[in-house]
Amino acid sequence: MKAGYAKACITPPLGTRMSGFGGRDEQKGAQGIHDDLFVRVLYIEQNGVRSLIAGFDLLFFAREHADRLKGAVGRELDLSPRSILINTSHTHVGPCVDRWGHNAFQAPDYAYLDRVEDAFIAAAREAMGRARHVTLWAGTTLTRVPVSRRKPDGKGGVEWRPYPEGCVCEHLPVTLLMGADRKPECCLFSVSCHPSSIGGYEISADYPGVACAELDKQLGQACSLFLQGAGGDAKPSSVANGRDEVDVAWRSGTWEDVAKAGREVADAVWQIIQNGLTEYRPQLRVAMTEMAWPLESVPDREALSEHVRADNGLRAKVARGQLELLNRWNALPDKAQILAQGIQLAEGIRLVAIEGELVGELGLQIVKAFAKGVTFPLAYSNGTGLYLPNSRMLKEGGYEADSFYEYGFPARLRTGVESCLDDGLVQLKQQGIE
Repeated sequence: MKAGYAKACITPPLGTRMSGFGGRDEQKGAQGIHDDLFVRVLYIEQNGVRSLIAGFDLLFFAREHADRLKGAVGRELDLSPRSILINTSHTHVGPCVDRWGHNAFQAPDYAYLDRVEDAFIAAAREAMGRARHVTLWAGTTLTRVPVSRRKPDGKGGVEWRPYPEGCVCEHLPVTLLMGADRKPECCLFSVSCHPSSIGGYEISADYPGVACAELDKQLGQACSLFLQGAGGDAKPSSVANGRDEVDVAWRSGTWEDVAKAGREVADAVWQIIQNGLTEYRPQLRVAMTEMAWPLESVPDREALSEHVRADNGLRAKVARGQLELLNRWNALPDKAQILAQGIQLAEGIRLVAIEGELVGELGLQIVKAFAKGVTFPLAYSNGTGLYLPNSRMLKEGGYEADSFYEYGFPARLRTGVESCLDDGLVQLKQQGIE
């Protein structure tokens, strides 16, 4: 197997529209740069199969923007969309490249997207040009960074509060690609946790940027590549110790909180590298499928009209748009189309990437679906999708279950989503992901 790594800066200019916190994003654009944003790229080839794995310091791409990037880079490198993985770290203090919430009603920032495309192409070319023979070393450790944000309220529902006892995906998979000179070519690692520890108007990669910078120092060269996992229902432990008049609460984070979470991730990765990873035999395979996740009963014209009358905010905007679609086509979608991608690096190392905000328990479902080796359960890949909670969460309610309209969907997901995910994993396995 041959592999090469490169990165390119994608920091936006001041004034660029931000994305991650709805109220803030509507007020003004970026006012400062705390730290630069990057796209980091790993190019891999073996026996005629080639693949590109890219991690962006961004919230998430609208699927049409991810498709645009895949098309541009695919033409340059002669790669198909299924061979290109686009993962976003989900930083909430970055520029807008999505169609989430109010962003769906504004024109995309094509000038910034052009800049991102140019940087991606440049990094991909450089990574391919640097490709050299590598060996693969991998392992999985645990991280205490993610904390559940769904605390049971004792009435069958949940509150938006830290819940350390809650189930999250604590898996921290690591893959180190080493050259013949024993120098690292790339260090892939993943954490399943929202980078939403800080707000404001300064651009930042949040804790994943800190983790990459720390690991680059420890490894002696720029080679780290963070991939966001199944962190849809988790926030960093560094901001889980606030308190309001009722109970323990999330608090507004500081830059030191961001640095603390990033250093904790980097230390965990470095420890498993130092303690010894297992060598795996390279075996590169790629796969992709599209899953249909059913929605609950789609609202009729009267129900949509009621949302318009009862709300003058985003919910009303979305309902008006759905009324227009209903009047034009006499139907609304009753399924969410969600992409699933698999990239197998070796006999026992695989990345499974889902389009959407996958929660931790569904990430663990992906891990359990593969009997041995190292599995990267990834979310925020190849598009936006919507929150992907499990069936229990859909019954409990809460933001992950009830925010579907922010993503342009007319109804929440139907219970039974676990079988939808299983079906997608079966399809990836049938295409060779083991």
